[in-house]
Amino acid sequence: MLDSPHNLYIKKFMLCYIIYYFLICHLYNHIFNLREIMLCSCGNEAFYYQKYSNRHLCKECFKKDIERRAKKVLGKDIIRNNVKIGIGISGGKDSLVMAYILKELFKHIPNAKLICFFVDEGIKGFRNIAEKYVKEFCKEYNLDLKIIKFEDEIGYTLDEIVKNDYLSKLNIGKPCSFCGVVRRYLLNKHALKEGCDYLAIGHNLDDFCQTILMNYVEGNIKNIIQFGKEFEGGGFVKRIKPLKLIPEEEVKLYAEINNIKYQREPCPYSSLSYRHRMKKVIEILEEEKPGVKFSILRGYEKLLKYLNVKEEIRRCEICGFPCSGNICKVCSWLIKLKEIK
Repeated sequence: MLDSPHNLYIKKFMLCYIIYYFLICHLYNHIFNLREIMLCSCGNEAFYYQKYSNRHLCKECFKKDIERRAKKVLGKDIIRNNVKIGIGISGGKDSLVMAYILKELFKHIPNAKLICFFVDEGIKGFRNIAEKYVKEFCKEYNLDLKIIKFEDEIGYTLDEIVKNDYLSKLNIGKPCSFCGVVRRYLLNKHALKEGCDYLAIGHNLDDFCQTILMNYVEGNIKNIIQFGKEFEGGGFVKRIKPLKLIPEEEVKLYAEINNIKYQREPCPYSSLSYRHRMKKVIEILEEEKPGVKFSILRGYEKLLKYLNVKEEIRRCEICGFPCSGNICKVCSWLIKLKEIK
């Protein structure tokens, strides 16, 4: 006997209902399982997947993980009573996150003192904005701040150096090459003047990898060796790098979850640098093989053990600071600039 149109309609309805029911159950199970996967080991809901460690982390565990790695780099010799640490601060995420972490790590250490050094190179429309972020940050976290200006120290702003084509006359390829050397010189000079035991620099894991590979590619053996050395005493304040084991992406996340406001615009001269292109290469490598940044750093540190090359350290005849020749690079540049002018 054939089904009536009414019965056929009911059967079709029931079939559609069953299919719909199973689809809903499947979707529910998928979402439920996904939420199970996205739990932190502490049981809280994760907000970040750390590819290289295959871990899901909640905000609190992520924060602890970052601070634990910074603490590991510093060690007990640095995190101690009566220590004075200078902090090179620029207004970008790296330096402000570093300063925040140091404030956290030293908040219960008796007589520990932190002082921030901000170098104003004189980049119009960029560094003046960074200065506002730095002043607000230091005020909020009660940190001492010292502002150092290129114009006061060397007689020129970086804009003037670039605009007047002094770089080519000094046989310098890019603005970053000049700026980096002068910044390091001034930070060391003022950290020494303030009696700092250490000078903290905000280089993250990505920065390390970029420098290492740039020197390899260029065959710059001298820089490969010097980059791994930490000179101290006799005119050098020992540099420490708390973010050494922290990828740039995680520095940015740490800033966000702690509501650290920083300058997001890159330096207008940075796009001209070779480092900018090397950064893109490393990003591709990390995407294809998570953890490759740590591998680059570990490989470099192993190599350093076999490169025990001693270099004679002299004193600059002009400023008295340590250098490899008779006159340090900064003083030699300043002499040439006076001749050009």
